Amino acid sequence: MGLTKQEFAILSEKVLDMVEADSAEVRLQETEDLQVRSANNDVTSNGFIDRFQIGITVSYGKRSASIEINQTEDEAIRDAVKKVEAMGKLAPEDPEHLPPVEPGEYLTPITFSEATAAMTPEEALAQVRPVIEQSRAAGVESAGYLERSVGSSALANTNGLFIHQQSTGVKFSVTARAAEGRGSGWASAQATDLANFDPAPVGEKAIQKALASRNAKERKAGRTTVVLEAPAVRDLLSILSWNLGQRGFDEGRSFLNGLVGDDGELIGKQLFGENATLYSDPLYEPAPCGVHSDGIPREKTMWIENGVVKNLMVPRYWAQKNGTDPVPWPGNLIMPGEGKSTEELIAGVEDGVLITRLWYLRQVQPQTLLYTGLTRDGTFAIKNGRVVGPVNNFRFNESPANVLKNIVASGKQERVLGSESDSPAHVPALVVKDFNLSSVSEAS
Repeated sequence: MGLTKQEFAILSEKVLDMVEADSAEVRLQETEDLQVRSANNDVTSNGFIDRFQIGITVSYGKRSASIEINQTEDEAIRDAVKKVEAMGKLAPEDPEHLPPVEPGEYLTPITFSEATAAMTPEEALAQVRPVIEQSRAAGVESAGYLERSVGSSALANTNGLFIHQQSTGVKFSVTARAAEGRGSGWASAQATDLANFDPAPVGEKAIQKALASRNAKERKAGRTTVVLEAPAVRDLLSILSWNLGQRGFDEGRSFLNGLVGDDGELIGKQLFGENATLYSDPLYEPAPCGVHSDGIPREKTMWIENGVVKNLMVPRYWAQKNGTDPVPWPGNLIMPGEGKSTEELIAGVEDGVLITRLWYLRQVQPQTLLYTGLTRDGTFAIKNGRVVGPVNNFRFNESPANVLKNIVASGKQERVLGSESDSPAHVPALVVKDFNLSSVSEAS
């Protein structure tokens, strides 16, 4: 459809003009996804998906309702408004309902790349083909997925708010398996600008891990030092960030309550290791994100600095209730690293395990943020500072909070995909002591 910012504004105003409720909010979203899938060392499918969506929320006092449509004709919009207003009048009152957000001051986003937006199916195929050829030459079976996305969105309301933002992204992951099926490797990459995207090293890494992980030896489970590569780190940090909320802490149901103790003080308190720092910044060029969250402006925010808690996310209702400013959820995650290569990190480990990535993460105990999951696609033993061979996979039971307490060293930042989230993240590999590999997994 390709609406311009001005056309988004006109459409938003048209919808709001049809509303007779006390207040209203309109969300417009246009996305265009280009996808290429491969398996068995060949391209299996490609797709091109174009979507447009209008979300309308209306309120009568503390009663509200929402509806979504994918049509832009006046009659369809008018019909949707009538339906959602009828639902709004019948809805129960929400004691935490707030009026639409007031306009704020927003940073200029850097989430759009013309080169990425212009990528064609032929160009996407050209990105994937060398990885397939690498796999054939190496005698491994590969399966990959490349997606190029272009998005444009607008948020408007009856308080005069109108925000428009464009975004682009390209992501690629590939799994390689040795011919006899006993070795598996995986790697990924993600970028906003196509100029910063190169799938060839991704394929090389996955192939190397698949070949190196054949004929795994048995290693017992237990607490040990691990080298977590960047995909594993981003998954654990994502879990941690989802739980850095002020309301949960104030209500005594956060993992942070158990770390703080009886004095109840949190901000400014050191709860993690001195080498643990985590922040977000919408204008961080290697992994930028949206400049607002539901209309609340985002800015650079330090969450943890040298192990000290600096900020927590504060929803609008909780901010109003406590007379503070809201703090939006982060759109990206950034952890600085020491810049060491993976080889240098391994060299500092006397006995431990190298973990490529984690999979199927699930919460076990909310009070401590304890999670379980599996290692996958390349797990190796480390002895006297070098990798000595593949070992069996493990189930782990560990808290991201403990990971941040037990960081020994860190590597170079990378922008990769994880198993739990594909939001922008720029994180290093970590050496973590006392990581709980709780049992052996039979997965190969």
